[in-house]
Amino acid sequence: MAVRGTPGRRLVGNPLGGILRDLDRRTRATTRRGGAGTTAVETVEGPRGPAGPPGRGVLAAVVLVTGEDGRAHWEPPGTDTGAVVFSATCVAEEPAVAVLEAITAEGVVVRAWSVSSGRARPRTAVHVTATPASG
Repeated sequence: MAVRGTPGRRLVGNPLGGILRDLDRRTRATTRRGGAGTTAVETVEGPRGPAGPPGRGVLAAVVLVTGEDGRAHWEPPGTDTGAVVFSATCVAEEPAVAVLEAITAEGVVVRAWSVSSGRARPRTAVHVTATPASG
């Protein structure tokens, strides 16, 4: 239903007003008339390109479950190869955040927090990965 005094009607002679009027008109249309419909397009597969440089894969990955204090400890295997980047992601019914509290030579301490209450989340699954740093 059209409403008088909308931005599209108030901006007479202004290019933005014309755009707003046209957009308003299109959103009120209930049926689409005309148009060619879909057409089939033939595709031809070209030759395969050269292989890229070998990628650096994940060194280790694990799914941890936090304890009563919302923390979990992990000792990743094989991270003595140089600089390592750790990442953690929460898996929960409600919004939650995983934080890497400590990264030491002995391991990683991850803590899960509830976004809505701001409290630590006990018994929450956390995906933790270790990947080599680039460079």
